[in-house]
Order: sequence, then C-alpha cells, then structure tokens
Amino acid sequence: MKLKLLVISIAASLAGCATNDYKLYAETQQKIAQANASAETARYTALAEIAKQGDTTAKVAAVMTLNMGGTNSKQSQQVNAPISLGDRALQWTGILLPTLTNLYGINTNRQIAVTQSNNQAAVAQSTNSTFATMSTNMSTSNTAIANSGFNANSTIANSGFNANSTIANSGLTTAGTIANSGLTTAGTIANSGLTSVENVGKAGITGVVTTSTNGLNTASSIAKDGITGIVTTSTNGLTSLENVGKAGITGVVTTSTNGLISVENVGKAGITGVVTTSTNGLNTASSIAKDGITGIVTTSTNGLTSLENVGKAGITGVVTTSTNGLTSVENVGKAGITGVVTTSTNGLNTASSIAKDGITNIVTTNTNSLKTLEDNTTNIIKIIGPTND
Repeated sequence: MKLKLLVISIAASLAGCATNDYKLYAETQQKIAQANASAETARYTALAEIAKQGDTTAKVAAVMTLNMGGTNSKQSQQVNAPISLGDRALQWTGILLPTLTNLYGINTNRQIAVTQSNNQAAVAQSTNSTFATMSTNMSTSNTAIANSGFNANSTIANSGFNANSTIANSGLTTAGTIANSGLTTAGTIANSGLTSVENVGKAGITGVVTTSTNGLNTASSIAKDGITGIVTTSTNGLTSLENVGKAGITGVVTTSTNGLISVENVGKAGITGVVTTSTNGLNTASSIAKDGITGIVTTSTNGLTSLENVGKAGITGVVTTSTNGLTSVENVGKAGITGVVTTSTNGLNTASSIAKDGITNIVTTNTNSLKTLEDNTTNIIKIIGPTND
C-alpha cells in the first residue's frame, strides 16, 4: 500500500512540474506574439499616415511596403519548449538499458554454463554406475567361464604339447633357411622403403597441419551444438547397454561352457592329423618361400617408388578435399545432431529389445552348431585317417 502511494505521489509531482513549465512557456509565447502584433499595428499606422500626407513618391513607397507584407520586419523571437522529467528519463533509459541488457546476458550465459556442467556430471555418474554393475556381473560370469576353460585347456595342452614338439623340430630347420634368405631381402626393402617414407612424410606434414587447423575449428562448432544431444543419447544408451549386457552375459556363460567341451573333443581328434600335415607343409613352404623372396625384392623396390609418387600427388588432393569437406561436415553435423538424438533414442530401445531376443536364439544356435561341428569333425577324421609321408 505504501509503495502504491509513493508511486502515485511521484507521478503527481512530475505531472505538476510539467504543467507549471508548459504554462510559463505558453504565457511567454503569448506575450511575444502580442508584442509583435503591437509593433506591426504601429508600423501599418505610420505607413498609412505617410500615404495620406506625403508626396507622390512617399505614397508609392508606403503602398509598396504595405503590399510586401512587412518583409523588412524582424524575425519573431522563439523560446525553446521546456524539457519534462519524462523526456529526461527517456534519455537516461537509452543509456542504461543496453548496459543492463548486457549484464543480464552475461548472467544468463553463466547459468547455462553451470547447467551444462551439472548435466555432464550427471552423465558421468550414470556411466560409472552402469559400468560398475556390468563389471560385477562380468566378473561372476568370467569366473564360471574360466573354470570351464581351464579344465578344457589342460586336456588340450597335454595332447598338443607332444604334437608341438614334433612340429617344432621340423619347423626350426625350415625357419632357419627362410630366415637367412629373408634377412637379406628385408635389408634391401627397408633401405628403399625408408627413403620413400621420409619423402612422403615431409610432403604430408604440411597438408596435415592445414587440415588439422580447419578440422579443429569445425569440430569446435559441431561439439558445442552436439553436447546437448550427446547428454540425452548417452543417458538413454547407458540404460539400454546395461540391460543388454545383463541379458547377454547369461547367454555367453552357457554358450562358452558348451563350446569349450566341444573344442576339447575336436582338439584331441585333430591334433594327430595336424602333426602329419604340418610336417609335409613345412617342406613345401620352404621351397615356395625361397622362390617367392626373389620376386618380392623386385616388386617391393618398384612398388615403393610408385608409392612415393602416389603419396605426394595424393596429399595435395587430400588437403583440398579435407578443407571443402570440413565445411560440408560442419553444416551436415549441425543439421544431423537433432536427427541423431531422436534416432539414437528410438534405435537404442529397439536394439535393446532385438538384442535380448537375439541372445536367446544365438545360445540355442551355437549349442546345436557346436554339437554338429564335433560330430562332423570326428567323421571327417575317421574317413581321412592319418596321412603317412
């Protein structure tokens, strides 16, 4: 109530001041007009007397003066209109309003920055919580898988050790021959390659610097626009990822346990055939390797020269294309972020549902496939039998 009375009093006082100022202004203008009228009346009276009593020349001059309408009269004086407090307030408003607007904008930007920081912290906390839950579930599942795998690996390792001993003896002799030939070739290729790589690297660095500078500016613009979308997509994605992870871990444990049993059976049956096949294959590989090394030296030398020329020519094109592409990427990125947020949210929900349904089918299919693989491998080994050199 007191505030209303104060506002009314101020308005009344301002109105009163303005009324008094304009009253004085109007009275002054009236007095000036009256003085001018009196002066003109006296002038016309004097000219009329001259026209009545004067000679012909004086009469003509008086008539001409009357017809000219007082061209020689002095300009009437003008008084500037008073400036009201409202006008003065309007002038000060024009000075203060832009400053207050800038201050308000700065404060608003600060609040937006604080909100973005809080959103990022919330996403980080959600991410950590989700991965902590997944890690606990995976640790339990990995323990079960490890126990099953350890037993299977122990059996396979015992069978494989004997086979590896036989293969190793044959392989060492072959490897020694290939290594001697390969070292000489590698030396030649390395010398040629280092020269080409150095030339290509020097030409590429300039292009990379230009492309990186343009790319950073574009990435900065896209990143600012994308942060809001990423926060929403990340939150929804982590929830879907947690659900898919939980559903998938149970299926992986079952599939892994069944698969290790099948792998153990297949491994035992296949090791005997592998020993014989490996011995014969190493002898053949030794012969092929020697013949191939000579061709590799010639091809590598020619290829490195061509690579150097192509690299230099391509880098110039890459710089131009990258600059133009970054501008397009910036425009496409801004337009696409809105669509990505919506599509990602819908897609994650759909992917979560599909993944849950698919894991059940994968577990059943893998179990049946492993059983079929085991039976087929056993039958093939029985049909082929051990190969004797």
